[in-house]
Amino acid sequence: MKQPVRILAVVGPTAAGKTEIGITLAKETNGEVISVDSMQIYRGMDIGTAKPSPEMLSAVPHHLINILNPDQVYNAGMFAEDADRVIGELHRSGKTPVLVGGTGLYFRALINGIIDVPEISEEIRSRVRSLVSEQGVLECYRQLNELDPKSAELLHPNDVSRVSRALEVFWETGSSIKDFQEDHKFRQQRYDVYYVGVHWPREILYERINNRVHIMVEQGLIAETKDLLEMGYDENLPSMNSIGYKQSVAFLKGDISEEEMIADIQQKSRHYAKKQLTWYKKDTNVHWLKDNHLYNEDLKQIKQFLNSGI
Repeated sequence: MKQPVRILAVVGPTAAGKTEIGITLAKETNGEVISVDSMQIYRGMDIGTAKPSPEMLSAVPHHLINILNPDQVYNAGMFAEDADRVIGELHRSGKTPVLVGGTGLYFRALINGIIDVPEISEEIRSRVRSLVSEQGVLECYRQLNELDPKSAELLHPNDVSRVSRALEVFWETGSSIKDFQEDHKFRQQRYDVYYVGVHWPREILYERINNRVHIMVEQGLIAETKDLLEMGYDENLPSMNSIGYKQSVAFLKGDISEEEMIADIQQKSRHYAKKQLTWYKKDTNVHWLKDNHLYNEDLKQIKQFLNSGI
């Protein structure tokens, strides 16, 4: 059986310093960076997505950044296809793929593949959309709980996206989405991955997040958002509803003050970081860096991992 390609992955919460570690790793291992970030794919959304600076981007080659306009559709499956292509190109040229980012769903789609759920018909999708719009997500959740309680118990009643998806799967297949997920767990990993984790004590991480938001505002987050709106990008686009841009739009409309905007971005970013940490802390394969620094011993272990696959 052919051995899976060996890759490196830098993971951790927002504002932890993944970008810097990823660049260092790429330099040390003759590698190139592949961004695993669901927002940095968009052109013109630089400040609010904390994209690497021009200096960082020029330090080592980066991939899957600035590949789409803010109104273009993208998902985990499309990311996996794009990342597969880049990894293949790097592997054939003797380069180390270094994945860097915080979008856990993208990592899972790439490493483990997409869950093989039958395609949902437009009739079922329309039926679920109508239920949500006419009776609300709580009614959607109530019906899911009656039909598929083992999926419902894992979801928040107000998580409209996941509740809708679970109900679509049950109505389409008669089976729980949890059954498809459990079956998927037995598949072999598509890549051999060495995970490098970047993490801070919570109070320090939250301080870093709060400071980053202030820096974003100073760098021109509001002006960037205004430019996007003036270019014709609708405020209701998924990209424009992301953390930072949603609050900036509210400020520009006069719905909130700048102080309220900053406070809400900070709060939502801290909450997102908490979810990211919960996601990665479950994975016992992550090698968490001491003091968030790549020591010689870390690099030695990483290079042994890469060389043992030769």
